[in-house]
Order: sequence, then C-alpha cells, then structure tokens
Amino acid sequence: MGHKFDPSKLQKLDDPSRLELFDPQKVLREFGLRKGMKVLDVGTGAGFYLPYLSEAVGSEGKVYAIDTEPLAVEYASKKVKELGLSNVEVLLSEENRIPLSDNLVDFVFMAFVFHELEEPVSYMEEIKRVCKPLAYVSIIDWKKEERDKGPPPEEVYSEWEIGLMLEEAGLRVGRVVELGKYCFGVYAMVLKQEQERFESPIKIPPGLV
Repeated sequence: MGHKFDPSKLQKLDDPSRLELFDPQKVLREFGLRKGMKVLDVGTGAGFYLPYLSEAVGSEGKVYAIDTEPLAVEYASKKVKELGLSNVEVLLSEENRIPLSDNLVDFVFMAFVFHELEEPVSYMEEIKRVCKPLAYVSIIDWKKEERDKGPPPEEVYSEWEIGLMLEEAGLRVGRVVELGKYCFGVYAMVLKQEQERFESPIKIPPGLV
C-alpha cells in the first residue's frame, strides 16, 4: 500500500504509550524468539523495540535493525549507543534490498511496517533471501477497522490479504493471532527446503490473549 510514516514524527515512535498496543516481551516469547538467534528488525524507526529484541537474543545473539530513512537510522543508532546495546547493529536499507548476506537470519520482526511496503511480495522474497533455510517471521500490523490510533483502515491490509501475499512470496503462514483492540500478529515460516514430514522446533503460538 506504500503508506509511509513521516520521519519528522520519529519521537512519536519512541513514546512509552506504544506499549498499550501489545506487550513486546510476551509477543516475542510466544513467537519463539530465543537466546542466540540472529534477528532482523525491519523498519526499526526510532528503535522502540530494539531493547526487547536485544534482551531476548542475549549476548550470544545479534539484532540487525534496518530502515530506509536516514533520519531513522541516525536516531536508532544514537539510542543503541546510549543504551549500550552491544548486540545491535543499525543499517540503512534500500526499498527492496536488504544490506545483509544470504542465509543469515533466524527471525524476522516487522511491527507496523507491512502496510508501508511498496511491493510486499517482492520485499518478502528479499526477506527469504537473507533468512536461513528455516526461519521465522513475525508480522504485527494495524487492524483494518476504525481505531483511535494508527493510519486509517483503507491504508492497511487485512489479515487475509497479508496471508495471501506471504503465500505468494513462498512463505508458510502458521497462524494469525489477536493482540488486542488495535493490532494482530501473523506468524509465518521461511522453509527453503521442503520436507515430507516437517516439524517446527518452535511451537506455533496457540494465541496470545
């Protein structure tokens, strides 16, 4: 849909009131993020979720935070330095090109970003490139209904629309979960090598509320 966030409002993305939308620690735990993983935070913005991602993967893990907006990269980089998040690296990304090597990432985190993608299917194919043969994708976005927060309903996708685009890009959709009155979560997997009897080492979340 390509609805872009205004970079002049970056500080708004760092407002603690964002915790009213969903509990980052609970969601990340339920979606299977664990110590030692390499995580990609897509559209990090002000880096609001970086402390939670950093803590979840621990010193043995790594968080790559990307954004296409130079001001966001500058803001998030400063935050990382101030908080001493030694396992986090902030990188400037292109619209449909992620500055990471192939088969690197275990877990992809996309919070309120999917509706901003210019070409969602192409971008998710790029996500697949940087993911390991087995990787996990957590997408959180606004509900396509009237709300007192976030963009208008016509500027976001429904759960069904996101699921169709993920499948078109070759991802396997695991489950859609309710995260409260404002947003939902989509759990998906990158599975580059099909197996006859695939069993995920991470339990697909039964629901978060």
